[in-house]
Amino acid sequence: MTKRFYRAYQSLFLFVTLLVVTFSFYFQYYSGLQPCPLCLMQRVCAMVLGVFFLMGLCVSTLKRARVVVVMQMVFSVFGSYFALRQLWLQSLPTDQAPACMPGLDIMMKYFPWQDIIQALLLGAGDCAEVDWNWLVVSMAGWSAMYFMVMFCASFLSLWMLTSALNKR
Repeated sequence: MTKRFYRAYQSLFLFVTLLVVTFSFYFQYYSGLQPCPLCLMQRVCAMVLGVFFLMGLCVSTLKRARVVVVMQMVFSVFGSYFALRQLWLQSLPTDQAPACMPGLDIMMKYFPWQDIIQALLLGAGDCAEVDWNWLVVSMAGWSAMYFMVMFCASFLSLWMLTSALNKR
């Protein structure tokens, strides 16, 4: 793998990540879909992934690029966890779904931080609602696919970087 190919690879996935983050803000501010705690965590993971893709464009050596790619893989796994957790909550019958909680701004004002962290990591009742579908797949399903593709792309990038560095 050459630096030029690596940077092209990183710029492609930075563009995809920017599209995902842009659409998440579009759905919130123009379509009126309020993000649940798990949606917010998926958005944070996508933004951090975007930062690491941008860092991948700026690294000077392929050895340093491996560290960036490993961090991309880590945040892809985190994002996959949040998306798959939301898909699991959406698959539960309505009587088994967790109770709904107030918005994050109200929780931060009145709730202890342990409850806020638990809601962000495990979700709440509003995470079980399916408000949007496209091609019979919910937003959480599309998000899970995005994070899994980013993980596979990062893994492939790490494999190519390692093999290129071993040839030297």
